Amino acid sequence: MKSKKLYQRFVQLLLLLIIIVTLNSCGFCNVFSKHYYFTGNGGVRPGKTKFDLSKDIYVLKKEDFIKTNVIYQSCSKWNKEALRYEATDCSDATATISFIRFFNNGRVLINTISEDLSPLNQYNNLEGGTVGYYKIEENELIIEYFSVSIGGMTSDCGKYYIDKYKLSVEGIELQEIRRSDNGIFYGWRKVEHSVPYIKKGINGLKGDPNW
Repeated sequence: MKSKKLYQRFVQLLLLLIIIVTLNSCGFCNVFSKHYYFTGNGGVRPGKTKFDLSKDIYVLKKEDFIKTNVIYQSCSKWNKEALRYEATDCSDATATISFIRFFNNGRVLINTISEDLSPLNQYNNLEGGTVGYYKIEENELIIEYFSVSIGGMTSDCGKYYIDKYKLSVEGIELQEIRRSDNGIFYGWRKVEHSVPYIKKGINGLKGDPNW
């Protein structure tokens, strides 16, 4: 009789654990509250905007290194031995090509280039990718963005990220990061290895951000 009760208790605890894991998984984030949503063009957006940098919008100055008639592009390749992405030639067919586009009104668009569409269409697709805000402070670039991790047990309900970049005439390079947990940010953490984003002039950039 005692073993039967222990078994029932074990089953109850197991079911409770399954429910907790399921409700915290990415697929069930929006059951009780809308943590995020997908746009019609493949982008992900927070259900309720909580960007800290949106409270005091940065206005780009003429003398700032950041420019809006260019995109900032990185080309990287995964190194299995080192377990990190490293810079590679952009002409490499296996390279992952990412870009950051800045706007005068403190907004930023982050995305990865797909072979299905022309690069210009993707630069101008303001409903795609990841969005956020930026500011320049003491010659450092700070970007805050919202992203959702989707992939089995590593899934989350969406988090806010803050990255700090070193500015130069050639482009920007990641230096430090901060990550949020339930709305609380951890301290800055230095990045030992990063792939720089190089400035690339583009004709035909258009569109006004609506986030």
